[in-house]
Amino acid sequence: MARRHWIVLFGPVLLLVIAALIPFVIEHYISQTNWYSQWSDLFWFLTTVYYFFLWDVLFYNLMIYALNTIVITNKRVIKNEQNGFFKYSSAELEIAKIQDVSVKVHGVLAAIFHFGDLEIQSAGTQNKFLFDHLPNPEKIKAVIMGLQNV
Repeated sequence: MARRHWIVLFGPVLLLVIAALIPFVIEHYISQTNWYSQWSDLFWFLTTVYYFFLWDVLFYNLMIYALNTIVITNKRVIKNEQNGFFKYSSAELEIAKIQDVSVKVHGVLAAIFHFGDLEIQSAGTQNKFLFDHLPNPEKIKAVIMGLQNV
């Protein structure tokens, strides 16, 4: 079983951390105004609602990361793809029907952190399986090709 490389989470989590600091920056500037003492409760209530929204976005990104998987067994390759909170798809491909497996590594970061895209071509009705941002795609390709030769 494999899931996307952890670097995929880095961008969204970094943006969420920066977004979490925004209310404190705003509070620093508005706390110096005359009306802040009267409206501070409203400000902190809105800040709490904002943090609930950020928590939801973080949970969504973690859920999508954890539930998008590729499972390789000795008979088939299974792709589980979560597209939203209540929207998912699952597809299977028999090892015997695989015609070609290719790996694409795009960019310096992908080469340094060893992640890339894996594309599987088959003779079945669904002719292409694409798995993006997989860690060590060459190793996964070798496993699939090894199972095909058995």
